[in-house]
Amino acid sequence: MRKVVTTYINPDMDGISLMYAYTEFLRKKGEDAEYYFEGTMKKEAEIVLQMFNIHLNNIARIENNDKIVLVDTNYLSELSKAVKKENIVEVIDHHNRESWLDENPNLKIQIELIGAAATLVAERFKNENIDISRESAILLYYGIISNTMNLKIKLTSQKDIEMANWLKSKVPEINDEITTEIFVKKSQIGESLREEMEVEFKDQFMTISWSMGQLEVANVDDFLNKYESDIRKILDTVSEENDVDYISVNCMDIINGYSIIVARDDKTAKVISDAVGFEFKDLKAKTNELVSRKEIVKVIRGIYKK
Repeated sequence: MRKVVTTYINPDMDGISLMYAYTEFLRKKGEDAEYYFEGTMKKEAEIVLQMFNIHLNNIARIENNDKIVLVDTNYLSELSKAVKKENIVEVIDHHNRESWLDENPNLKIQIELIGAAATLVAERFKNENIDISRESAILLYYGIISNTMNLKIKLTSQKDIEMANWLKSKVPEINDEITTEIFVKKSQIGESLREEMEVEFKDQFMTISWSMGQLEVANVDDFLNKYESDIRKILDTVSEENDVDYISVNCMDIINGYSIIVARDDKTAKVISDAVGFEFKDLKAKTNELVSRKEIVKVIRGIYKK
């Protein structure tokens, strides 16, 4: 029986790292395992793969009898059409749990609301004393660093910190200078701005039609001076195309440690302000520390939950 480790379409650093590393983990446990993804990976993942000369070799397709392992997601709406729900046997994730998981008591599920799902796979290598390759250690490390904004956001757990340090100890190539270089390169977005903003999906847990994207860049003030008008055009376009009433993007400064939330309109700014107390001026709110989209959405979901 072949297991295929997969994640959401257009995966980010966390999703890519989990697919690659958990496939290695399963193989070293004696299982027949491959990995698969659809779409275009996020720019940060491409940068890390290139900088460390790591090559992906995912399979061309998922077969009908493949058993599926989902990583960094448990949301069926995010998956390739090739993934059959009845073939899913395992889920490793750090997002809110969907109700369909309760339909099959035989599913193997690990969902922990921590900073990065990559932490959970790193922990398996460490706890089971399984040698981890240079490639998997690098990818999992940057999966953690990406999702926790270099271990700075409040959702960062002690487990995230411990696993990041453990992975870093395995690979001398990882250092703060190369991490900063990755962050700076990631900020040079250009034509991929809409894709990087991640505002395409409505939040299915809310009674209001809501979407909040996120950009993780270096020097947010300079970035917005260059791209704010483009960001606003994208918010307008996505709102109309996807019929989203409340839409915004959280711009996180991964170098200097603060966020600027850009709201499309006054009503979106008011929902955010009323929920988390941020003060908007010209439809922008600047925080004193890094605040992630997850932290904001968690509060708003609590108010507008279905």
